[in-house]
Amino acid sequence: MKAQFTQMLQNFHGQTRHRQVEGNLRKLQSQNVLLERSVREKDREIDRLRHQLSNSEARLQELMGTDVLTDLPNRHIFKEHLTHSLKRALRLGYSLSLMLIDIDHLRDINLRYGHEVGDLVLIEVAKILKSSVREIDMPARWGGEELVTVLHETDAEGAAVVAERVRRRVSMLEIEDPKTKKPIKVTATLAVASYPAHSNEPQGLLEAACEALITAKDKGCNAVIVANR
Repeated sequence: MKAQFTQMLQNFHGQTRHRQVEGNLRKLQSQNVLLERSVREKDREIDRLRHQLSNSEARLQELMGTDVLTDLPNRHIFKEHLTHSLKRALRLGYSLSLMLIDIDHLRDINLRYGHEVGDLVLIEVAKILKSSVREIDMPARWGGEELVTVLHETDAEGAAVVAERVRRRVSMLEIEDPKTKKPIKVTATLAVASYPAHSNEPQGLLEAACEALITAKDKGCNAVIVANR
């Protein structure tokens, strides 16, 4: 009888310990769920703050007049410069040209190789443009796959020479496919419009260059074209 009672007590204590262990496990599991949820919320908050910081930095760069990616002047600064420069050219009587550069098939490059590769193409083409013009000229990021430059004291023929130099250097650009390490073909199409040949207004020069660029794209890429007189 005593042995039977002892066995019953052992069983009871064993069941009690088992229930305590199960209770502790459930409590730990519940705590883990809460901790994981808290970590996810913190991660989302960190991502939100990073995105906010990135937007703030981009806005700051915009206010400073610099394109974040290429480190060239942005469209706003360029338009002001073009307006001021054209007024000066009108007053002093010298030529001025606008050169529009469109990177061929950049959207396809983004889709096929990723936006990081597309960004690298833009950065490298911007470097080529900046090193191909004089210090008195004004290269800038127009937007998307387009760059633009004011060429001071340069007529259409002279601007076409500069554009051809840029086109040739871009065609020799070596960008690697990050997966296969094979070279990615990069080309650019360039259009030129000049004062006084094509317009004496900033918008007129931009429209003439854009129309010429569209014509060049329709005929095929990797070319230089001068706006119609």
